[in-house]
Amino acid sequence: MRKLLVLDSSFSYEAIRARGLEDSVTCRDLDGFFDHVWTVHPFASLVATQGGTKLYGRPEFHSLSSAHTFIDGKVGRYSWLRCLPALNFLAAQFGVFTTLVRLILKEKISVVRVGDPLYLGLLGWMLSRLCSIPLVVRVGANYDKTYETTGRPMQPRLFFTRKIEKLVERFVFPRVDLVAGANQDNLEFAIANGARPECSTLFRYGNLIDRRHFTAPGERGDGQKLLADLGVQPHKFLLYIGRLERVKHPDDVVRVLAEARRHAHDIKAVLVGDGSLRESLLELAHELGVEADVVLCGNRSQQWLAQVIPLAAVVVSPHTGRALSEAALGAAPIAAYDIDWQSEVVKTGSTGELVCFGDWQALAISTIRLLSDRTYSRVVGDNVRRLTLEMMDPARLNQHERDQYEKLLRRR
Repeated sequence: MRKLLVLDSSFSYEAIRARGLEDSVTCRDLDGFFDHVWTVHPFASLVATQGGTKLYGRPEFHSLSSAHTFIDGKVGRYSWLRCLPALNFLAAQFGVFTTLVRLILKEKISVVRVGDPLYLGLLGWMLSRLCSIPLVVRVGANYDKTYETTGRPMQPRLFFTRKIEKLVERFVFPRVDLVAGANQDNLEFAIANGARPECSTLFRYGNLIDRRHFTAPGERGDGQKLLADLGVQPHKFLLYIGRLERVKHPDDVVRVLAEARRHAHDIKAVLVGDGSLRESLLELAHELGVEADVVLCGNRSQQWLAQVIPLAAVVVSPHTGRALSEAALGAAPIAAYDIDWQSEVVKTGSTGELVCFGDWQALAISTIRLLSDRTYSRVVGDNVRRLTLEMMDPARLNQHERDQYEKLLRRR
């Protein structure tokens, strides 16, 4: 029997249930290739809502289905140690590690897969070597480019400086049995930092995307009521989907909105997501005189997104991951920065508008072009959906992943 252990700090069990992200977890069995999958967030209680889960204690096990178990780790082991958070965190993580070692040995888990080459990479490497099972790292970002734009390390609370993170990356990547980039840009980042090309491949987003996004836009149900609840009209709004964090540049969406309204476009901006920039975005909107036209609606379910995306006048994508695929599958016209993998999907004049990274004035000009020429917008929207349906075909991507795991297990 083949079994998989996945370390992934993207979402806690609470967030997966609240936002309808179960498909992004249960797809990991690859249509039954793995008989059981355990997904672990080592410190899930760090991002839990108040009262949503216990902050301290042992890891909690949750059943997603008969073939999928989700494990929430804790940010601290003991409540009486909360005055020493660093020590408490280490105690909790030691508990997670020993729990996973016992799980691997008891269940005879075949492969451990991690979602980043830093903290999870180190944790996965230790599990892999101690239990003699292969290690897979899926790389979902280009950390070098992110650092260039933000000047901040990826995991500052754990590694403090980017220099330390680089040492970790260059230790982990050469020791991984298989490195899988979410796209070509991310894969090239991994290879540049020590991943072996002969042990590298692509695991694209397609089989992580909720199946509702593959449904034809006109067959997804009426999203107009969802918009009415926000005071927004169909095709009269810009849409942004992503975290409200500096690395994602949501502030440029507010600037684009202000410029579009200055050119007499009667639209609003709907920003889906949450983060530390929420208040500063409202302040920026006030400074630019568009505070009444910016709607910060927080995180939304996949059903909500699938129904609303096709109704957007333009999706503005300064720096987007999986949500860019979702926007493309919704046949939305997209204006995007040329960063990370976005050029693989958005091509000016064909599947959207792509501009130099950080040039918000150019992003505004492209957005206005899409707003002004609805025929052009429909053409590029249809084109980007066709391209993404082919690029993100779940059946083909599942088969590719199965083939890669087969080869990996044969090598071992």
